[in-house]
Amino acid sequence: MHAIVLGAGIVGVSAAWFLREAGAEVTVVEAREGAGLETSFANGGHISVASGPWAAPDVPGKMLKWLGREDAPLLLRPFRWDPALWSWGVRFLANCNARDYAANAAVIGAICRFSAAETARLRDTLAIDDQNSLAGTLTLCTTPGEMASAAAKEKRLVASGFEARLLDRAGIAAAEPALADAAPRYAGGLFAKDGETGDAWKFTQGLADAAERAGVRFRYGAKVARLATASGAVTGVALDGGETLAADAVVLAAGSWSVQLAAAAGLRIPVYPGKGYSATVPISGRNGAPQMAVVDEHAKIYVARFGDRLRAAGTLELAGWDKTPSPTRAAATVATLKRLFPEGGDFAQATHWTGLRPMSPDGRPLIGRTALRNLWLDTGHGPLGWTMAAGSGRLLAALMTGGSPPLDPAPYAPDRFR
Repeated sequence: MHAIVLGAGIVGVSAAWFLREAGAEVTVVEAREGAGLETSFANGGHISVASGPWAAPDVPGKMLKWLGREDAPLLLRPFRWDPALWSWGVRFLANCNARDYAANAAVIGAICRFSAAETARLRDTLAIDDQNSLAGTLTLCTTPGEMASAAAKEKRLVASGFEARLLDRAGIAAAEPALADAAPRYAGGLFAKDGETGDAWKFTQGLADAAERAGVRFRYGAKVARLATASGAVTGVALDGGETLAADAVVLAAGSWSVQLAAAAGLRIPVYPGKGYSATVPISGRNGAPQMAVVDEHAKIYVARFGDRLRAAGTLELAGWDKTPSPTRAAATVATLKRLFPEGGDFAQATHWTGLRPMSPDGRPLIGRTALRNLWLDTGHGPLGWTMAAGSGRLLAALMTGGSPPLDPAPYAPDRFR
């Protein structure tokens, strides 16, 4: 079988690796000049096995409070006429209830745990240096509601065999001394030993190099004009310039852009881009940077340290495929980082970035075959693409090559939205 994978981010490269490992001939087509240069480039870096979906019971109320705030953790531009956004939004809100949240969180947790183990295995086997840290993750809570959610998360983690414990203000500073000044502003926190971080771009580059050595072909700088179809089946891809690449199967792993490619072939995918922001600052010899990963739950900001760099990333802006950054939101990301760690780095040298995360309404990725024969999906991972990529790739490869699925594929099947 010759499979074409569209997209050389962490999700696409992972799919290509596992397909090749399963014996497929694989070509990766990527519009950018190298691997991992879009959403995988400067994301938050957290690999989290206990994350839940954005569609939570308290989100609708928060969205109403956040309307009109340019620096809101979740920003919906209410006067934007985008039928795709409103269609997606109805499904998203339908999942914002306690029952669906619990079900979605369980399904997301299953693939996150499996994928984290696969990522660690690849890192060790292939000697990929992604500046991985296993120091754990400290989630900071501001409100009683956030503390209640943290307590429920602690129970889920402990029940799954992970080390986790609730902390009061004093415990925050004891666990991470760099938070000594910030700790009094929080109600408490949750330390999870399972939490780890790594530079997704470095990992993607390392895995792409290994995949190329294993026989995967990469076509960089190749923009796909459309999917080639015949008699209700996808037969390959047509590139800008007129070249057509034939294939037995095509995998849409191009993040948010998978939606547009599918739509041109008459297939609607319930995925919408969620713009995320990050700011990376050089630590520059300062001694106020944290050793562990930190999450400000109220601001929806994730902090990770990569060697001599400190990064803050997060928030969600629903504004279509426009990657143009909001100066206010970019400044708010740096301000949160500085408020947490005033001596954490040289904030005047902050490097800003935005990326479009492919959001599904229920937070679960879409992995599996579509109604178009020979067309497969590996998208919809939202902010958890780094965490889920390896597990998604291995599951997809098993489904495509007739192998034994490593976990139940039904909860991630694209046809759940019919």
